[in-house]
Amino acid sequence: MHRKSGTLLRLGCVVLFGALALLASPAMAAEDPPCPPVPNLENHSVTVDTKTAVDAIGKLLGRLGIDINVRDTRDNVLKNNPRADQVVIVLTMANIYCKMIWSDTALKGEDKASHFRTMMQELLTPAAGPTPVARTGATGWIRSVTRLASNDTFAVADTETPALPKPQTGFLRDPPFLINDYNKYFVIVGSAATREEGLRLMNSLKSKAPQYDFALYEPYGDNPNFGIMMASWVPLDVAQKALGIARRTVAKDAFLWACRSTGSSC
Repeated sequence: MHRKSGTLLRLGCVVLFGALALLASPAMAAEDPPCPPVPNLENHSVTVDTKTAVDAIGKLLGRLGIDINVRDTRDNVLKNNPRADQVVIVLTMANIYCKMIWSDTALKGEDKASHFRTMMQELLTPAAGPTPVARTGATGWIRSVTRLASNDTFAVADTETPALPKPQTGFLRDPPFLINDYNKYFVIVGSAATREEGLRLMNSLKSKAPQYDFALYEPYGDNPNFGIMMASWVPLDVAQKALGIARRTVAKDAFLWACRSTGSSC
């Protein structure tokens, strides 16, 4: 496989980008920014594991306060709740931290803005691993995307500004914030020596099986080739389902691949 390094609505991304943009202005440093919204836990897709984790987060953060290593705290919460929806967890933490920062009377406006920016960057940094460079279908990857010339293909832009991913459903999913046994599997349906060959093959597979989407990934590890994925960052049962479909309708030699490690790096 492939080298180095990522229902919550798009509103989450808009609010988070908007808050960071507002804080870039000194005039806004002393004012309360719009905090990320609290996730809707009544949504039918939110699991018991996620709700249980969310219930514990408020008490945990209230006890720890704001002067902590935000990313380590996030990763510990995610590690202790491997089946919980990571997006819901991270957005909940962002909402609580934001309110804690802006209610802290010991901090001045500029200090609050600095704490907020640092907190958001730490919370929204994804785990390091295989990197997507293009995909068919809709946008929604962790990094910003720009449209390529044709065939509804989207290329990942060279920007490091973090954003929340799309809802974690379907076969092609965003890189997680922490890698675990429930999000480390991929289904590979093809490979190519160059990016251009990879794009052609990806679009050819899309034409062959238009009901599915595919993603092109950079070379990773010791493999020098670009890989075309039909499933990415999914649990084993989802990967096995995608693999069965892939071998019947897309590529008979499709195979399963998984990150060798868990945690902050694949």
